[in-house]
Order: sequence, then C-alpha cells, then structure tokens
Amino acid sequence: MKKIWLCGVVALAAAAGATDTTPEAAAFFEDGMAKTNAAQYDEAIAAFEKSLAVDPNLVEAHEWIAHILILRGDYEGAIERYQKIVARNPSTDSKVSLGLAYLRVGDVDMAVKTLANAVAADPDNSKGWNNLSLAYLRQGKAEEALAAAEKAVALAPDYASAYVNLGNARLAQGNAATAIGSFEKAVGLDAAQADAYYGLAGAHDFLGEEKAAGDYYVQYLKKSGSAGANHSAAVEWLWAHGRGAEVPK
Repeated sequence: MKKIWLCGVVALAAAAGATDTTPEAAAFFEDGMAKTNAAQYDEAIAAFEKSLAVDPNLVEAHEWIAHILILRGDYEGAIERYQKIVARNPSTDSKVSLGLAYLRVGDVDMAVKTLANAVAADPDNSKGWNNLSLAYLRQGKAEEALAAAEKAVALAPDYASAYVNLGNARLAQGNAATAIGSFEKAVGLDAAQADAYYGLAGAHDFLGEEKAAGDYYVQYLKKSGSAGANHSAAVEWLWAHGRGAEVPK
C-alpha cells in the first residue's frame, strides 16, 4: 500500500492581545507578540513568561507559548503547555493546534477526540476540519476523513492544504482519478504545496501511469528538499524505476 503524506496546519491564536489583565502583564504580552511576529522566539517566550509571572491566569500567554513550541517542533512541550489551560476554556484555534500536536507525537485517538471537540464547538473552523481529516486518515477511516476534508474546502475554497487531504482521502478509497483533481486544485492554489505533488505521484502510480508518477516525484523532491517527510520514499521509487539520476542534488 502506498504511504500517504498528510497535511496538518497549525492554527495561530485568534487573540489579537491580552484581555482582562493588568497593564503590566499586558505590556509584557504585547512585547511577546511583537517578538513572535519578528520570529524572535526565545525572546517571545521570555516575554510571555514575564506576563504570566504577573498574571498566572493569562490564558493567551500560555496559548502563544504553545504555538511557538509547535512551530519549533516541540510537540510534547506544546501539549504540556496546553494542558495547563485545558480547564480554562482556551480558544478553538488552540484546541486545533493541540490536536495536531497529538498527531505529531503519535497519539491519534487523542488527536481525533480533541479535534472533534474543537469543530463541535466551532463548526466553521476550516483548520479544525482539515486536521480532523488528517487524524481520521491516520486511523484508517477514509470515509470520515473524506467528509471532514469536504467540510474544510466548503468553508475555505482557497485552502490548498485541505485539498491535499481531500485528495488523500479519495486515494485511500481507491478513487485515484478524483484524487488527482483534488491534488491539481491544491497546486493551482499554491504551486509550492509539495505534498500535492507527492499525492499526484501516488495517484498516477496507482493508475499505472509510471511516467507521470516519476515526473511528480521529481517535482515533489524539488519542492520539499531533503527535509520533506516523504523524501526517502520518493527517492527509493525513482531508483527502483530506473530514474535515480533525476533525484535532485
């Protein structure tokens, strides 16, 4: 069976600023947001921690620290941070990001539970539906994944990542031709969407269209670089089919 790479998206906190806090805590919080926007993540975390030292109940500061940890790939740290505020009604976006963090550490059941709760609370959250689609695919539930991805693209017709998961759900059901349409839509929306090229390669391979599959694997490697989640699989396919010389250096 072909390995499918799935697109998950971190949902950035919706809060524009700290609410219901002291002026001192708010000042530290705003400094943290400014540092975050400048990609100065160590300084941002330090500023948010200062705001929490003044106001330990400032939920937004915990949320932003968790978002930074996810961006850094520290999913365990993000989960620990979210758990500090789970009883304080964090934003839906934070629940969506927590669901993705659970996926990244391999706790698929908790990911599904968290994301299902998120979209139940906010049915118009397209990122929540997209990540739920990803979680269902990890569980091998293609039908549920398809329904969630369809909801995501209905809410956000220009959401390239959601079309990738829609294509993966269709491919998981054996509908390679319709999957190709979804992956092509993703590429049309975002030509840099590497996972869409990987999906196109897999769909054409499924149909026995070896030339097209190889061409898309090459495109995937060019778009994703050596850090791509499916880099090794794409390289192995190309060498196995006599096209190893086309692997980008």
